Amino acid sequence: MKTVLKGVWLSFCFAFFSWSLIAEPSRVVRFGVISDVHVCDKPDQSQVISVNASPRYFTGGLAKLEAFAEAMNKANAAFVVELGDFTDNPVDMSLPYEKRKAAAFGFLEAAEAKLALFKGPRYHVMGNHDTDQLSKEDVSTKIVNGGTGEIIPKGKTYYSFDKGGIHFVVLDACYKADGNPYSGVPGGPGSGYSWSDANIPAVEVEWLKNDLASTRLPTIVFSHQLLCPLEQVDAAYDPAHSVKNAAEIRSILEKSGVVVAAFAGHYHDGGYMKVNGIHYVCLQANAAYGNDVSYHNQYVLVDVYKDGKDIQIAIAGNGNQKSYVLASTLK
Repeated sequence: MKTVLKGVWLSFCFAFFSWSLIAEPSRVVRFGVISDVHVCDKPDQSQVISVNASPRYFTGGLAKLEAFAEAMNKANAAFVVELGDFTDNPVDMSLPYEKRKAAAFGFLEAAEAKLALFKGPRYHVMGNHDTDQLSKEDVSTKIVNGGTGEIIPKGKTYYSFDKGGIHFVVLDACYKADGNPYSGVPGGPGSGYSWSDANIPAVEVEWLKNDLASTRLPTIVFSHQLLCPLEQVDAAYDPAHSVKNAAEIRSILEKSGVVVAAFAGHYHDGGYMKVNGIHYVCLQANAAYGNDVSYHNQYVLVDVYKDGKDIQIAIAGNGNQKSYVLASTLK
């Protein structure tokens, strides 16, 4: 565990030093983010350490989550966020549906128990694999969003909250083009979805507009699928990983005048780009590269600093996760 935390702090210290040459910061909030853990009973897709993010190493997921929670406790993070694909399919897909469903519940309960080792509020983003065998309502019965005294309705998959003078928005793009929510329940309107058919429906779009209009706080957005056209800076990026109406969502974020950054997962290689003043950070998958709880445990410790209208976001990556120092000025 000391090795894991040391890795976080070395990355953070480097990132902070780079920015401290420019200004004297005032930290307002610290939080942790992890994505694409893919907890399940499937074997690893490779028996050797990978230099790229293509193979998935399923068997280390629970140990990595435990190490993440412990590291965030030691770092005194105010809260943690998991960006979706918390779980995955069972290894035996020939089982009757009810047994596959029971297995999926087991994965979700085990993953949530490890994340709950963090002694503070935790927040979940819906990922496409989270509903492989379950409905969103099923998922909501096994997870907790928020902390003591917070009012986030049970089953609400898009919501917002404030911490340290920063507004945070959680979006859910796990909807088919016809507006039906992803569901692993056979025969339902949300079944048969494709990971590449990710949409934010009209009712959520209107909620987002109203939510952003109700705050003047600097705002950070979380989603599973990407909101940015990463193909413009990464030739290997498949645009199918992006939300289909991402351009519409970006326009809303930009017009609000308060959004400074957006975090996503889904694309296991990760990446970064800036679009019209907003920073878009895609985390590298936690299930990638290998199973060592230190060297292959991808997550970030994020410190947000504020000086008037100037915002700095120091992102310290653990494992193979890249670190960033991002600057924004509110309008």
